[in-house]
Amino acid sequence: MAPYLKRAFLALGLIIILQVGLSPDLSAFSVSDNKIFAEGPYAFKLEIQVSGKGSLKKAPNSISALKVKIKNERASSEVLKVKSIRVFQESSVYRDIETREFTIAPGQWVTKYYRLSKRPKPILSEKGFIEVTFGNFIIRFYPREKKFQGPIK
Repeated sequence: MAPYLKRAFLALGLIIILQVGLSPDLSAFSVSDNKIFAEGPYAFKLEIQVSGKGSLKKAPNSISALKVKIKNERASSEVLKVKSIRVFQESSVYRDIETREFTIAPGQWVTKYYRLSKRPKPILSEKGFIEVTFGNFIIRFYPREKKFQGPIK
């Protein structure tokens, strides 16, 4: 191989290594948790998975994908209604992810996956959370602590 080709490949390799090594946006996070809830005539399992760029230890983070999986257990006597799914950056600043109401019959699984490629992506700050609004109560998920709060009336 000619010496100038060796130098060209070496220079190209060095450029690629420097671009990858110096790029700050290569870190990513993924948080997932699930919990079983019992509220009135409902018994259901809720699983939430959030992923995005950056590190959860450093705020704020943009969310690139959200997955919400709900199973209305057979022990439930009524159909479970989900009114909305929202990402709250702060307690009063939010972005709607799903606003069309959907229902879940007893014994049924429903999985909603949202790839959030639109600009601007939802931001998750230190106090940020995911909120799932049901017919007459709310469940919140705090990704930083990996904990659920609710049912809240």
